Amino acid sequence: MNPQSQIQAAQRAEVECLTDLFDAAMDGFEQLTRLQLQAMREFSRNHSQRLFEALQARDARDWAAWPQQALQASPDGAMQYLQEFGRIAGSVQAAMSEALQQGAARLQQQLQEAAGQAGAQAAPEAPQRQAARARGAAGRAS
Repeated sequence: MNPQSQIQAAQRAEVECLTDLFDAAMDGFEQLTRLQLQAMREFSRNHSQRLFEALQARDARDWAAWPQQALQASPDGAMQYLQEFGRIAGSVQAAMSEALQQGAARLQQQLQEAAGQAGAQAAPEAPQRQAARARGAAGRAS
């Protein structure tokens, strides 16, 4: 393998790593976008329902009691949102970490192959150099 093809192989490994990172980031972005849209839809429905309830108030007592009912809404939705957000963020982080590790492994493999081939090419030259040195030393000695 010549140096140019070694460089191309290393560049290919880097591009694959960047592509894997981009795919992981986009998957996470899509999941977070779906989660955000779902949360916005639920928020809109809940507040629409509360608005309809407020409009149905018959007297001042019903109207005065309405804000307290709105404040007593269950925090379960927010907790579920945060848990899902954390799950998505963790899975994206794990996917990106895996992509980086695979990219580093591919690059290391390419570098090892290049070093092995460079060593194999240098090995045949060494005996030739030693023979030339020996001939030069023998010529000077005579």
